[in-house]
Amino acid sequence: PAGPKHMRFHPGAPTFAVEVRSENDYTPKAEREIAAKRDDYFLAGTQVVWDVDPIAETINSYKASDPSSPVVYHRGDVADAEPALPGWGVKVDDIFV
Repeated sequence: PAGPKHMRFHPGAPTFAVEVRSENDYTPKAEREIAAKRDDYFLAGTQVVWDVDPIAETINSYKASDPSSPVVYHRGDVADAEPALPGWGVKVDDIFV
């Protein structure tokens, strides 16, 4: 049965994770913490991590297969989460309305 007493965290890593920066996420210390969290995701088995930057209006898409070389999506682009979500994409313009 559903309900609050039966709710639990999923026992494993997400296939695809999205982190959206807040106003405090633009310092060198925050950059290190974000990178460490991304590394944790990949160690746990996550395939793709997005770092969404509301100020720059960009999405940095990191893949477990090449975690140090993000694909950067800008307005006008369609961001994907390959290989985590094959065939799925979202217009960057629709994220930053």
